Amino acid sequence: MGQATGTWWRIEADPPGLWSWEGFAVPRHRFDPPSGRFRVRYAASDILAATRERFPSRVLGGAEGRLLVIRLETDELSALHLIHQANLDALDLDDRISTGRLDRLGSGADPLLSTCQALSDAVFDWWEGAPPPLVYRTRTLPAARSMAFTRAVGWTTSGSRRLSEATGLLAALVTRHGFTVPGHWLA
Repeated sequence: MGQATGTWWRIEADPPGLWSWEGFAVPRHRFDPPSGRFRVRYAASDILAATRERFPSRVLGGAEGRLLVIRLETDELSALHLIHQANLDALDLDDRISTGRLDRLGSGADPLLSTCQALSDAVFDWWEGAPPPLVYRTRTLPAARSMAFTRAVGWTTSGSRRLSEATGLLAALVTRHGFTVPGHWLA
């Protein structure tokens, strides 16, 4: 265990007050539980990491401009860190848990992805339905962290804005990080 304090970033269509916490019938993402009993959402410790995780192609079109950049603040939040070797050893895992996939070609079931999803169900059960968030290394910025969380997590929203209106972020994405965005967003 450890802490997951500070600012975390999420990009999505709905503000936190409208987030659904119903699980998916079939897992869609890395730590989505196979049971479908609950919903997992994801945030990153760095706004660039959140953007790169959400848009791996680094291309944003007009529809993405309506998405919200949401800033979440946590204070004294206990988390299960999958970046600490002692935790990985106790769970019989290794750092590949941060990538979430062995099979990049999608040619079949991926045992590592299945392990991530089963871990989510196990943590939910171990903490009797109030699991701590899982903190792991992002795929796209190894120095940044991602957090997989359920509604039981203790965060507050400290701000949000439409992606197309986040001019400082957009300028950095285009000039320093090779993203393509509609030109009128930067005007």
